[in-house]
Amino acid sequence: MDLSVQRSAEPAPPSLRAYDRDHINALLTQLARIEERIGAPLPKSRLSAGIVNIDIPPDKLVEVALLLRDELGFDMLSCVTGVDMIDHLESIYHFRSLANDWLLQARVRLTAEHAEVDSLVSVYQSANWLEREQYDMFGIVYRGHPDLRRILLEDEFIGHPLLKSFNSTPIVRHDRATTQAPAIQAVAGENLRHQERIQTKRLGQGSLERIHPGMTTFGGAAVYLETGQGVEPGAMSEPGRYLEGAGSSDEAAEAGTMPQERG
Repeated sequence: MDLSVQRSAEPAPPSLRAYDRDHINALLTQLARIEERIGAPLPKSRLSAGIVNIDIPPDKLVEVALLLRDELGFDMLSCVTGVDMIDHLESIYHFRSLANDWLLQARVRLTAEHAEVDSLVSVYQSANWLEREQYDMFGIVYRGHPDLRRILLEDEFIGHPLLKSFNSTPIVRHDRATTQAPAIQAVAGENLRHQERIQTKRLGQGSLERIHPGMTTFGGAAVYLETGQGVEPGAMSEPGRYLEGAGSSDEAAEAGTMPQERG
């Protein structure tokens, strides 16, 4: 038996065609032809890694995408992303030509007030879920999309998380030196006096969000009254005394007590 190991062939070196200057210039020449076809300029720029970027007017997006697919051989839409530039939004597309080793980035500028652009699902089926993600994260509306709805967040979610104007937590205004409050006052809610807050509904977290670790929610004050933990000395012995900010007025009415205003 021949146990000699045959030497494997040397692997072929990676192709650098996509980075070749003449190869990129050929793409720029083809893009100039598309400008003549649509009758509108497509400002071009060369990015790193052999990528060419073009800026497309919103009303010319579908027309340009058809020409890229049918005439230049861009057979793949690999990515659709959004960017919040504060004063405007951008919908960015990455087209790839496998036969020609071309990678093209297309950028469409949209107004922040009316971020709408035509969908590319009719040209590239891969745009379906990609556009839904940008609608979910940035609120960009893709006109003509067959099923434009959220894909990552629940349908009842309010807002679009990747917008710079999105607030992940309620906007609150605290009294001065809130963090310097004694532990008993923090539990009793005294440090939350005159505080303006937005109450948000959280799934599985009760009806109120805990803005301060010592803030009792959804009836937690009853536990403190029974155990005496976190209650000021003498609070349990005084009839009719109730922790301020620890529960709702309805709970206090059922218990026969009402919260007292503290000066």
